[in-house]
Amino acid sequence: MNPENFTHKTNEALFNAHELAVNNGHPQITPIHLALSLISDKNGIFYQAMSNVGGGDESAKSVERVLNQALKKIPSQTPPPDQVPPSTSLIKVIRRAQSHQKSRGDTHLAVDQLILGLLEDSQVGDVLKEAGVSGARVKTEVEKLRGKEGTKVSSASGDSNFQALKTYGRDLVEQAAKLDPVIGRDEEIRRVVRILSRRTKNNPVLIGEPGVGKTAVVEGLAQRIVRGDVPSNLNDVRLVALDMGALVAGAKYRGEFEERLKSVLKEVEERSKER
Repeated sequence: MNPENFTHKTNEALFNAHELAVNNGHPQITPIHLALSLISDKNGIFYQAMSNVGGGDESAKSVERVLNQALKKIPSQTPPPDQVPPSTSLIKVIRRAQSHQKSRGDTHLAVDQLILGLLEDSQVGDVLKEAGVSGARVKTEVEKLRGKEGTKVSSASGDSNFQALKTYGRDLVEQAAKLDPVIGRDEEIRRVVRILSRRTKNNPVLIGEPGVGKTAVVEGLAQRIVRGDVPSNLNDVRLVALDMGALVAGAKYRGEFEERLKSVLKEVEERSKER
């Protein structure tokens, strides 16, 4: 098991699992430590998959709660051991993940393959059952979150960009019900709708000083899409606000920001072909 052949996210999950075991005085790193380190990342694939299974965040929180209960049942020792190796069951999880990696043709072990290996563990299976979550459905969601069938992980940061739009953006159409009503911007919204409905040169640009209402125009458009108060070509479209702060945040490695931006553009292009 060479960490150089793992992605940054996989190494980060394993490191966090190790820290969890050390802090609790546990003699070994188990699949429970790894599952807990993965589900603690609210923007991670494991948390997203749990939420998508049904019940939203409550499903993920329920699994996290049962994992914490299972963690407390693991025998601990004081003082904590100097060396905390992976348990036999965790090594099996990683080997299963590497088998998934080979079948996918990835050069690095991605975090979604690690999760697939983890879902086959009996301890984790018992936790999901107790939390009332179907392991088979979680597996399906994890596989879906990678995106297009042919997507391969060919670099150490290759799995940082799964579901890029969901990770680095906000779907305003989904959040339309929570947005404040937009008043006095009907003309601007109508002009944006007209531009979007053109066959060519259909990229509206809103320019103005901070606070003049650029975001309000976009939010007003999202509310109209939900109400169906738009031309048929704009029905069922997604309106995503890109979060530049999230794109930059945590970009520790050279070229990581550029990779994230490319993955967002690539996903937009793929989604537009589906329409």
